[in-house]
Amino acid sequence: MALSDMLSLSEGEGKRGFRLKIILLGGAGVFLDGYDLFIMSIALILLKPYFRLGSFELSMVGSAALIGATVGAVVFGNIADKLGRKTLFILDLVFFVVFAAASAFAQNFLELLIFRFLLGIGIGADYPVSSSYVAEFSDVRNRGRAISSTFAFQGVGVLAAIGVGLALLPLGPQAWRWMLLSGIVPAVIVLAFRTKLPETLRWYVSKGKIDEARRVFEEMTGRSVSRPDEVEKYAESVSFKELFSSPYKSRLIFASVSWFLVDIAVYGMGIFIPTFIHQLFGANSPPTSNELVYAILYTFAGVGYWLAVLTIDILGRKVLQAVGFLVMGGALFAAAAAGSNISLPLLAALLAVFFVAENAGPNTTTWVYPVELFPTRIRGSGHGFAATMGKLGAICGVFVLPLLEEYNQGLMLGFVGFASVLGALITVAYGIETKKQSLEDVSEVFKSFYDYFTKMSENLVRGARQLDVLIHDLSDSDSKYIEIKQTEHAGDELVHEVFTKLNKSFVAPIEQNEISALTKSLDDVLDIIHAVAVRLKLYKVSSPDQTMLEFSGIITTSVELIDKAIKQLPNLRWENNIMDICIRINELENQADAVLNEGVSKLFNGHDPIEIIKLKEVYEYLELVTDKCEDVADVLRDLVVKYS
Repeated sequence: MALSDMLSLSEGEGKRGFRLKIILLGGAGVFLDGYDLFIMSIALILLKPYFRLGSFELSMVGSAALIGATVGAVVFGNIADKLGRKTLFILDLVFFVVFAAASAFAQNFLELLIFRFLLGIGIGADYPVSSSYVAEFSDVRNRGRAISSTFAFQGVGVLAAIGVGLALLPLGPQAWRWMLLSGIVPAVIVLAFRTKLPETLRWYVSKGKIDEARRVFEEMTGRSVSRPDEVEKYAESVSFKELFSSPYKSRLIFASVSWFLVDIAVYGMGIFIPTFIHQLFGANSPPTSNELVYAILYTFAGVGYWLAVLTIDILGRKVLQAVGFLVMGGALFAAAAAGSNISLPLLAALLAVFFVAENAGPNTTTWVYPVELFPTRIRGSGHGFAATMGKLGAICGVFVLPLLEEYNQGLMLGFVGFASVLGALITVAYGIETKKQSLEDVSEVFKSFYDYFTKMSENLVRGARQLDVLIHDLSDSDSKYIEIKQTEHAGDELVHEVFTKLNKSFVAPIEQNEISALTKSLDDVLDIIHAVAVRLKLYKVSSPDQTMLEFSGIITTSVELIDKAIKQLPNLRWENNIMDICIRINELENQADAVLNEGVSKLFNGHDPIEIIKLKEVYEYLELVTDKCEDVADVLRDLVVKYS
């Protein structure tokens, strides 16, 4: 079985129980992320008087874990690409357990700040690791549902945090310690189960560890497979710089900006809504009553999470994200317009709409998008960087919203509303759809088209060699012409397949142009080879002259060089000699120009005028083949300059 077949089958086949276990253990980590980050929103009510915190100190404590998460996501995402998903899948929970306990026993503001930051590193690390792990084991038909189901556990964690917080509040001024300590027990249980999980098949393949990949495939599908041969082709290196080069740079910007904008709302509003409602409606009332309102709101948030799970593989990522952002903005603008006289039921209703839209849309899709937009070798790095930008948005929300609230509550709501509408506009303008496509098709530039390009170049070599045979022996030209015609027809079929796939696949516009350009240029060469054969047949050329023989040799060499270059496309980013091949093809085209000039000159030395017209046209078409070969070389040269 070929590696490509094994990867493809792994997205379609698999034991139901195996995939469910992956989702649950991936989701358990996200549960803890949501639980810990949002238990702090309740703990802040007690921490403020306990450590006598002002607005700035309160913001620092509230955002310490978020700041740690910005570091953990980008650093450990890259490490996960190098060392594997499973290693980090375990390490991030170790961070959680150790520093959650340390935070609970902090004796002063500074200790709490440091321990929350370190705990945040573990939380941030889980973002790219959990999402990548689940995505790389998912069924292509339901990948969005699997990844969003994992993320929906964050909502479960938030609801659990609210429930635990409400239960612990009556314990008194130090109840915050129990709140921060409460997540350790489930974390230890999840940690124990994660140690028994395998590394992902795709990570093994990307590292050329084919025997290990085969064992994982057998574990997840129950099928025995022989060892594939093409190991070297799939042994890839990790380069963080690749994220910032075409075409991944544009994908990174889209994923990062979207996540930044939504996390302003998710964390800024999420963490400070309890204190916001408390100040607005009951500064002198027990905090529990307003926490109940908060719990009801997050019940609606849970509805949003599961709406995303149910519809993400039907409506798609782009629709959910754009509509979600837009509804979020509308709800907050309506609340801001009502001002400080807004009733609690109306505010609760608008916030309920906000939470449903947030979690059915961008809060979920910004988690899903990065694992689909980047290939295995940089998937963790890409998701980690986007998550880091999201956490910067969260920090912005946590710091800025309290300051805006002190100045004007409507201004705070309007600020988040503006960020939401901006997110909708960016998604409409730059968003793409990735549903129901394999990770290789959706994340790799050219990779899913390599086989087509190889087939086209091999077919082109076949056509050039058939033309060479025809030119050297023009007897029985009819049967030889038929062979060339069949080769040209096979080339047209391949072109049709490429454009059909291109039309059905997600490919960013600039990548689409490049695939189209290479496909067309290869087809043009074969079309002109066929045109030469047509003229040799129509004009009944009976014997070759020296000019035609020279052209035939140049064409055959040029086409073989093209085939050699095409087969190096998988190594486009690393060591290859495509540029040298392109230079050689250019030299051959210059040589063909000289052959044409000399051949035409010789035609006027005693040839019949009709014969001159026929042969001159044949020569010109032979030279045109070399021009088209040079066009292929130009496309390849542009690819090397852009991607290497």
